[in-house]
Amino acid sequence: MSQEPQADEQARREKAAHVESQEVFNGKKFKVRVDTITDRPGHTYRREIVVHPGAVVMVPVTKEGKVLLVRQWRRATGKVLMELPAGTLEEGEPPLETAKRELQEEIGFKSNKITSLGGFFSAPGILTEYLHLYLAEDLEESQLDPDENEELDLHEMTLEEALAAVERGEIEDAKSIAGLSRYYFRVHGI
Repeated sequence: MSQEPQADEQARREKAAHVESQEVFNGKKFKVRVDTITDRPGHTYRREIVVHPGAVVMVPVTKEGKVLLVRQWRRATGKVLMELPAGTLEEGEPPLETAKRELQEEIGFKSNKITSLGGFFSAPGILTEYLHLYLAEDLEESQLDPDENEELDLHEMTLEEALAAVERGEIEDAKSIAGLSRYYFRVHGI
């Protein structure tokens, strides 16, 4: 049985609800707020929300058809992850411009052909972050200064090799799995 009517009812109530928001953390990259929601008499609840400006994810593809990925240390996971290049939106910077800049900063290439592959929310239950996904083709070397404290190892593999790495659990990053999947759909006309 479909849950759509219940979800629609909850959405209607929340849109009409009285919401009080309190910012409890304001950091360099994101904020945290606590929303207190009263959606009907006697029914009040709280949600903790991470407010993030959004980000871009690039699927860079070489002239030989290889996907470029980076291996980097991620403090939050305590491990080195294989990922597609990505970066946080800067205030006032359009996503496409962020994608161009991050491509140069992270992997030392610029793209002469960038195509949108859509976008997605990374964790909509707790996080406002929306990720803009781009296919970057016709690459040429063009290095910008990398971000402070960012040490990346560049790797290239075919799309099939990358998807096999996902299947083996070697690529565990959600944005990279989504990006590789969208690129696969594009290549195969799905």
